Amino acid sequence: MSTVVAVLALVLAALLAAACGVLVLQLSVVRRRARRLEQQVSALSPAAPLAPDLEANFGTGKRRLLVIEILNPIELARSRSRASALLAAMAPDRLRKLVIEQTAKEMREQMQLEGVEVEIRVHAAR
Repeated sequence: MSTVVAVLALVLAALLAAACGVLVLQLSVVRRRARRLEQQVSALSPAAPLAPDLEANFGTGKRRLLVIEILNPIELARSRSRASALLAAMAPDRLRKLVIEQTAKEMREQMQLEGVEVEIRVHAAR
């Protein structure tokens, strides 16, 4: 009887050792994946903070904000007007401002035609 108990104990110990081995392998896979994810997260750049007036209104709460940034205002102006090339050379910041303001006006008008109640404001980023 004692040999049967010893054999069962030996089989149980072998099964437990195998289970531990599987768990160690899984832990190693999870650790490698966690390291890869940490590297990916550290490579991400943080989101740009909101302008102070926007942070006060939209930093918390249930309202949502849609931000549109025109990435090519000078090229856009040049495609619509020949005179904008001269303005771009002399006053590029002024041209960017004019493009943004005109775009906001056109968007407001288009949205209103679609029946969307919208408030469009232009904010200067830091």
